[in-house]
Amino acid sequence: MTPPASGPGDDSSRAGRVAPATDALVLRTFEYGETSQILHLFTRGEGRVHGIAKGARRLKGTFKGGMDVLVAGRAKVYARRGSAELRVIGTFDVTDHFPGIRGRIARFHAAAHVGAILLAFTHEEQPLPHLYDLAVSALRLLESADDDAAGAVAVGFEAMTLRLLGFGPELGRCVVCEKPARNIVTARLSAARGGLLCSKCRSEDARAPILTGPQVVALRALCDGPLVRARDVAGEAPVRRAVRDALDKWSETFLDRPLRTARR
Repeated sequence: MTPPASGPGDDSSRAGRVAPATDALVLRTFEYGETSQILHLFTRGEGRVHGIAKGARRLKGTFKGGMDVLVAGRAKVYARRGSAELRVIGTFDVTDHFPGIRGRIARFHAAAHVGAILLAFTHEEQPLPHLYDLAVSALRLLESADDDAAGAVAVGFEAMTLRLLGFGPELGRCVVCEKPARNIVTARLSAARGGLLCSKCRSEDARAPILTGPQVVALRALCDGPLVRARDVAGEAPVRRAVRDALDKWSETFLDRPLRTARR
């Protein structure tokens, strides 16, 4: 990455420029030099952005020793100058550390899954305020979730995000014969074909995951939301695991790689 021309801590690169503050989540951090960090943020105003936070790891600096992942706050992100690859992140005032997500492994893994989905399915500087609000809601729900609820929130967030971004599966009919998906016993969820395959058409993708009727109903409800109902919809472990495994395969097909937080 090519950093801005000015050195760490040098405000000359920002002189005369204005960066309005925007709500932001920290998705990923990298150390840069002795005192700075590269931050990947998901902002409410601009979508996903990344840039250099100069002097961020200085204990007495604006960032108070550096940023951690999965915290929310108000960030000032300056416009890119010329051909510079990195933008400059001038400030990040933390408003919520979401301490509860760090209290249990299941909660943190679910929160990491939220971040992985945002990194994988969004583009740089693509404003998605509704998705930002959904991600913050997911982290708040996870703070007090037990292990089952944490898993349900993670799979619910993935399902709602896929639907919101236009990557969601067709769940109302068979994508081959167009037969309405009613009274399902079993069906395949085919990413290659774009949705459900009924019992007569399942050979169209013999490697697609199989879902039972109740699991298809649960997946529909998770896609439709609201996220606060995810525990009620996918609280039972067999349903949640089957839907999560099917969505992992779905996402892997679209991304041409597994999500780093996918079940193994």
